[in-house]
Amino acid sequence: MSRKKILLLAYQVSPFRGSEYSVAWNYLQEMSQEHEITVIYGKSGDRIGEFDPGAEESMRKSLSHVHFIPIKSGNLVKLMNGLNRRSLIRSASLLAYRIWHYRVYRYALELIRQQSFDLIHFLGPIGYREPGYLWKLPLPYLRGPVGGLNNASPVLIKNLSWTGRLKQLLRSGTNYWQERFSSRIRKAFIRADAVLAATRENQSLLQKYFQVTAEYLPENGIIEKIPKLLPNEKFSFKTINLIWIGSLDARKSLNILLEVLPEIKKQIHFHLDIAGDGPLKQALVAYAEYHRINADITWYGQCPRQKIFDLFQSSHVHIITSCMEGNPTTIWEAMAAGVPTISLDHCGMHDTICEQCGIRIPIRNHEQIITDFASAICYLGHHPEEVKRLSEGALRCAQKYTWDKRRTFFNRQYDIAIARYCTKHPGYQSQATLNERG
Repeated sequence: MSRKKILLLAYQVSPFRGSEYSVAWNYLQEMSQEHEITVIYGKSGDRIGEFDPGAEESMRKSLSHVHFIPIKSGNLVKLMNGLNRRSLIRSASLLAYRIWHYRVYRYALELIRQQSFDLIHFLGPIGYREPGYLWKLPLPYLRGPVGGLNNASPVLIKNLSWTGRLKQLLRSGTNYWQERFSSRIRKAFIRADAVLAATRENQSLLQKYFQVTAEYLPENGIIEKIPKLLPNEKFSFKTINLIWIGSLDARKSLNILLEVLPEIKKQIHFHLDIAGDGPLKQALVAYAEYHRINADITWYGQCPRQKIFDLFQSSHVHIITSCMEGNPTTIWEAMAAGVPTISLDHCGMHDTICEQCGIRIPIRNHEQIITDFASAICYLGHHPEEVKRLSEGALRCAQKYTWDKRRTFFNRQYDIAIARYCTKHPGYQSQATLNERG
């Protein structure tokens, strides 16, 4: 394996936050041990072109062999950010995001004139919808892991508020049009020398709509040390500790779990930790108070990653209720802590959660979903030995998703991308190849 110079596009990155921020940060932590990486990114804060001073300082101090290049917002995107603060328009609209990508392209075009790179890797965001413009540059190009081509189940959409239903229907409509008619998205995929798919379903859809043969690789993995055993006293509980993590919005569908809790309260003792914030918090808290379950819930709000790790230490079961998802980072955080997951059986959770490490809930109708969630939680609440079995299974499954395996995978894909580009451009030689011969 030769050391390479990689130009990485990662829209959002932070050492303190989860989701796609942690996807990029974990990648940089691990891959910079073997390669020289220049990362172009758009935010470590909440909106396009906004950067958290603490995160920025920590990033630059923490990693050698990584050069950080933040691309700030232009005036139009700044205006949209201001409107977004007033809940008038989303800053991450396709228009604003596309404008930001064009600024990235202009910067990268000048950058590759000044220094040599072995390849470009478009890491994030995971969603396929905006391909940017870096695929136009004369370098080997890898895209992914890519997700977002799949649609939410009509069963789950039906249970959302009218605004939540509208968002999902608009998303499905946009998917329909872009997957079939967007020439720019199609050209970007055709140009790619290698493509990675975040889920098996997205792997199939990339082939179906864009005739792209993609390799399957979930977007994140486990960077934490995995314990060999968990203390036996954790499984001698009378109250089962549940944990739910995510944004309090329609897509994450916390309302499903809140609907389950009054049913299970009749049968077991439980406590629920909720880590996250969002536009539906007030309504969700009001629902919990009305149904007399709020005393059994701790609302932590938005938490730094370390707090999430701490919460997992006392958790028995991790819950995912999302109506639409790729692979939430919390799956691997839970696995690494030996916490089994109960999730709806779809999206990336279908690929990742197995009988050894969790329970998948079928999606047939709303009443069945609520009943099955309640039955699963109650069963575990009455059978600590089963929680222990699944916890031990989670630790075993975690070994499949460690970053040493991901490094090997990425390195192989980088070599494949460079080889394919060289085949298409016979006169091209990568910088790594030239260094080896020199």
